[in-house]
Amino acid sequence: MKKIVISSNTSWSIFNFRLELIRHLAAKGYYIEIISPEDVYSDKLRELGFIVHDIKMASSNISPLTDLVSLFNYTALLLKIKPDYYLGFTAKPNIYGGYIAALLGIRVVNNIAGLGRTFSNKGVLQSLMQFMYRIGLSKSYHVFFQNKDDLALFESNKLIGKGARSILPGSGVNTERFNPKIPQHHTYSLTSVGVNGSLKAKFTFLFSARLLLEKGIREYIHAAREVCREFQYIEFQVLGKHTGSAAEIPIDELEKACSEGVIKYLGTTDDVVSVLHGADCFVLPSYYREGVPRSLLEAGSCGLPLITTDSVGCREAVIHGINGFLVMPQNYASLTDAIKKMILLTHNDVRYMGEASRQYMINNFSEELVFEKYERVLQGE
Repeated sequence: MKKIVISSNTSWSIFNFRLELIRHLAAKGYYIEIISPEDVYSDKLRELGFIVHDIKMASSNISPLTDLVSLFNYTALLLKIKPDYYLGFTAKPNIYGGYIAALLGIRVVNNIAGLGRTFSNKGVLQSLMQFMYRIGLSKSYHVFFQNKDDLALFESNKLIGKGARSILPGSGVNTERFNPKIPQHHTYSLTSVGVNGSLKAKFTFLFSARLLLEKGIREYIHAAREVCREFQYIEFQVLGKHTGSAAEIPIDELEKACSEGVIKYLGTTDDVVSVLHGADCFVLPSYYREGVPRSLLEAGSCGLPLITTDSVGCREAVIHGINGFLVMPQNYASLTDAIKKMILLTHNDVRYMGEASRQYMINNFSEELVFEKYERVLQGE
């Protein structure tokens, strides 16, 4: 039985984003062990029958001492486990774990699922990360990217070695779990206020993401405020945890928008499907360096029209005018125009866009396509 080690910077991310891949590979006869920092999801993974090894890691910053400990931890754990394959996710498991695994003769398969703010701004940190990737990926057997922009960046800057590279359809989406609400039916009748005075049902927009400024939350609120001045019977929902990070929208700004009735803050939930079923359009005006945002794939799979930015990773999920609209990044006026355009569509046009989203996700982003690509690489194809 071939043995695989899967490593990420949190057990939370493995449980939420990689669990179906792990289950699929286990069902195909691979033996799986996990290396990730201990958190509350480590025990959840253990309860499912997987061995989880704790590792010391500074996940969100560069800490020379902790990073050195991570390198020693990876060396000791991989020598003990002796896997045939190492599957890396997120920056440090890709760089540190991948490099050590390759030195030990283990076949390394990396997954570059977006680059975040590190590659958005030029400077010392970006140069350092590029140097680390150049070393860390130099001996990889195969490197997966989630969009062509990231692949082109890594190739043009010579950040990957001579191993194979290809593009995955994001992290994939479970199209059976994330399915349209049945029956897929809306009763709204949408016209601008004052045009004909008709009685209108509520049309709901949903933003679901970490509340980072780079995810476009401020642009979303600004656009919502503008739209609410012109239209009635519109609701703008926000789903996502506020942790108090300096990179997030200030909590007083969020609370002000709530108190003014501009947005409805939903907090967090373990039942995202139910929230998606209560929405009519999904909005993610992100300018974060995304892979392919899972939230877009899940919303599209649930049959929602999408509004997102014409930026790295996000543009992959939308065919402009077919299953949604692309807007300019960091441009609330462009976002506002797209939201108004969505509101003024007929019921049938909104429904057709949602159906197009659903079909686009099935054809291009289903998790089965991701599983198939991993299987082929592991089998040496």
